[in-house]
Amino acid sequence: MTTADQTVHISRPVWNLSWLTPGRCRAILLAVLSLGFFGHLVYLKYWCPFDLTGDEAQYWDWSRKLGLSYYSKGPAVAYIIRASCSIFGDNVLAVRLPALLLAVASSLCSYWLTRRLFGSERMALGAVLLSHVMPLLAAGSLLMTIDPPFYFCWAMATCLAAIAIFDGKRWPWPWIGVAVGVGFLAKYAMLLWLVMLLVFLLIDRPSRGILRGAGFWIAVVIALAFTTPVIMWNAQHDWGTLHHVAGHNLGRSGSFGSNVPDFITGQMAVVGPVTCVLMGGAVVWTLTFGANNRRAYFLMMIGITYLAVIGLTSFRAKVQANWPAPAYFTLTILTAYFLSTRLRSIRQWMPWRPWFYCAIGIGTVMVLLAHDLQPVFAALDGGYVWWHKKKPPTSFRKKDPTIKFQGFEVLANALHQHLETMSPGTLVLCDNYQLTAEMAFYLPNHPITYCVGSYLVDGRGTTQYDMWRDHALDQPELVGRPAIYLGKKMDPDLRAAFSSSRLMPDVEVRINGVVVRGFHMWRCFGFKGMKRVMNGSTATDVDAG
Repeated sequence: MTTADQTVHISRPVWNLSWLTPGRCRAILLAVLSLGFFGHLVYLKYWCPFDLTGDEAQYWDWSRKLGLSYYSKGPAVAYIIRASCSIFGDNVLAVRLPALLLAVASSLCSYWLTRRLFGSERMALGAVLLSHVMPLLAAGSLLMTIDPPFYFCWAMATCLAAIAIFDGKRWPWPWIGVAVGVGFLAKYAMLLWLVMLLVFLLIDRPSRGILRGAGFWIAVVIALAFTTPVIMWNAQHDWGTLHHVAGHNLGRSGSFGSNVPDFITGQMAVVGPVTCVLMGGAVVWTLTFGANNRRAYFLMMIGITYLAVIGLTSFRAKVQANWPAPAYFTLTILTAYFLSTRLRSIRQWMPWRPWFYCAIGIGTVMVLLAHDLQPVFAALDGGYVWWHKKKPPTSFRKKDPTIKFQGFEVLANALHQHLETMSPGTLVLCDNYQLTAEMAFYLPNHPITYCVGSYLVDGRGTTQYDMWRDHALDQPELVGRPAIYLGKKMDPDLRAAFSSSRLMPDVEVRINGVVVRGFHMWRCFGFKGMKRVMNGSTATDVDAG
C-alpha cells in the first residue's frame, strides 16, 4: 500500500452511515422512546420488585393536601402526582406515570437540541441512545421524585436559551423565565441554571451583548416571580424551608473534604465509570481544541459549572448521587459531539474505540440490572454453595442496596391484620417520615399516619408532617387511643407516652424464601399525648438540595 493509500485509509470515516437518513433516525428515535415507555409501563405493572420509595410515598402524601409549598420542597411534584392520581387512582403506576412521560419529553429535548446546535440527526440519535445507557437517567425515568420535573425544566430552559443565543431570537426569554420558575417549584437548585447561563454569557464574547439587552433580565424577573408561593408559605410557617435548607446535612458533613471520594465514586456508579471517562475526554477536548466552537462551549459551561458547584459542596457536606443529574443533559450531548469528531478518521477513533464499546456494554448491563439486582445476588449465593459446598453465613441477597425499596406492602398487609383485631381509631405511629408515608399509601383506605420523629429526644428532625395540625400528636382527641408503633426501637420517651406496650413478632420480608429484611412492631395502649421536642432541626432525604 502506498503512502497516499494509507493517508486515504486513515482519513476515511470509520462508519458508513449513509443509510441512516434523517427519516430513519426519527423512526429509530420513535421506536426507542415507545419501547422504553410501554416497556416500563408493563414492568411497573407486572415485574417491578420495588415498592414506592420513601420520598415517592411522601410526595404522594403531600398531594393529598395541596398547598402553596411544603417544608423541604416546592409544590410542583405534589401537583403533578395529584393530577395523575386523580385520573388513574392512588396506585403505584399512577404515581410513577409522570416520570415516564417526563423522561420521554426530556429525550425529545436532547434530540432537538443536538440537531439544532450541530445540524445532525445522527448525532442527535446518538445523544439520546447514550443517555439511555446511564443508570442515573434510567432511574429518573421510573421513580417519581422531584428530579424528573427538575431535569425536564432544565432541558427546556437550555433548549430555549440555544434559540435565544445562537439564533438571536428575543421571544424565548420570557419562556426561559417560565421554565426556570416551574423548575424552581420542583427543586430550588433550578435557580442555579441562571447562574450557569450568566457564566457562559460573560465568557463568550459574542454573547456579552445579550446582558446589555432586556431579554436575560426579563427571564430572571419572571423566574423570581415563581418564588412567590414558596415565600408566602414560609412566611406563614416560621420560614421552615429556610431552616431546612440552611441546616441540611450539616449534622453529618464529616471533616472538610471527607465526602469528596464518596461523591466521585457515586458519580461513577450512577453514570457509568467508562462513560465518565468519555465525558471527561469531551470536556478536556472542548477546553483544548474547541475554542472556536461556541455551541460546544455552551454545552460544556451549562453542565460542568453545575457539576463543579455540587462537587465543591461535597467538600463541606455529604451530597446525594442524584444531585448533579441535570449537568448530564448537556454533557451527554457534548460527549456525542466529541465522539462524532473522533469518527471522522480511524487514527482519531482508535484510542477511543475500546472506551466507547465498554461504555455502551457496561452501561447497558448496569441499566438492565438496575431493574432487579436479585438475580445477581442469587447467583453469588449459588456460586458460594458451589465453591464451598455449604450455604454462605449471610445470604448475599441481603447485600442488595435496593432492598430498602422493598417490603413496605408486606409490612402494610401485616399491619392491617393487626389493626383488624384492635378497636376502631387505633393510631399508626412510625419513627420516620418515609415509613409514615409508606403506611399511609399501602394501608387500605389510605388513613392518616403519624410521624414521631420530632417528638423524640433523639428523633429524626422536623418534616412536613409537623406542619399539618391533623398529624400532630398533642391533639386532645388522640388521648386514650391504642396504637401500633413501627420503628427501629421503642424509645423511653415514646414508651412513657403509653400506659403499656409490648413487642410483636417481627414482620419478615422474604425473596425466594430468603429473609432479606425485617420490621419491628409494638402494640401500645392508653396514649397520653406527646409534645414536640425538636425545633428547627431538619430531616434529610435523597432528593434534598
